[in-house]
Amino acid sequence: MKFTPIQLEGNINVSKSHPLIELLWLVGGLILLVGLTFIILGVSADWAVSKTPVKIETWIGKQALNQFPAKENPALKQRLQALLDQLPQNSPLRQYQFKIFLSETEDVNAIALPGGNIVVFSGLLQQVKSENELAMVLAHELGHFAHRDHMRSLGRGLGLAVATNLLFGEDNAASELASKALLSFQVKYSQAQESAADQFGLDLLTKRYGHAGGSTDFFSRLAKDAGSKLPYILASHPHPQARIDALKQRIKAENYQLKKVIPLANELRQAVID
Repeated sequence: MKFTPIQLEGNINVSKSHPLIELLWLVGGLILLVGLTFIILGVSADWAVSKTPVKIETWIGKQALNQFPAKENPALKQRLQALLDQLPQNSPLRQYQFKIFLSETEDVNAIALPGGNIVVFSGLLQQVKSENELAMVLAHELGHFAHRDHMRSLGRGLGLAVATNLLFGEDNAASELASKALLSFQVKYSQAQESAADQFGLDLLTKRYGHAGGSTDFFSRLAKDAGSKLPYILASHPHPQARIDALKQRIKAENYQLKKVIPLANELRQAVID
């Protein structure tokens, strides 16, 4: 008997669909998985933060503060206290014992560290022109404490690292791709945090001075050197002009007045020189 092999239709080793379509399905599935992972991380981090006592947060803040060569500044403390005095009695910020430090660093920035510590860089004091402008910066940082953004970001960051390693292992292309995708989600979350802190800062500034003058001055100065909005797609902060536009919208919506600002006191300028 002569053996006649059966001819298979097509090649089972070659997919019938186009490689680009398979790639799109693969990338789409990865993005979906990453998105779900980020949502789960966010819910888990927010739950953990809500259960974290301020005492533990304060301990974390002390460790973080060791990374900054800074010292307490009485003039800054006075400005911060003037804002704290405007808070309602039931404000969650009253759980904190706030401290404010001046760091001799040229960076034009201020940061909120866990536990109620605020660090203002001398580069920022060299840039601000008024008491109102400085108060807006400090009120913005208080907004981060009100929303516990520093702890939420810390939780999400740790969760991001753990999740990518568990899902894809260490040091491989899939893990690197997933980390970058998760980072893009994190950036959008971070920008949302900054915008919310701006809104909080504007409301507290207005309560402190009775008007919103100076609320956009710092961002206007940054906007001059910011350039295109495109690089800010992956930045942790929104474009300065976007922040200005959002603040102006709230000023209009809340019918806040804009009045003359108070020049920055010499004692604060002298703090930079010293």
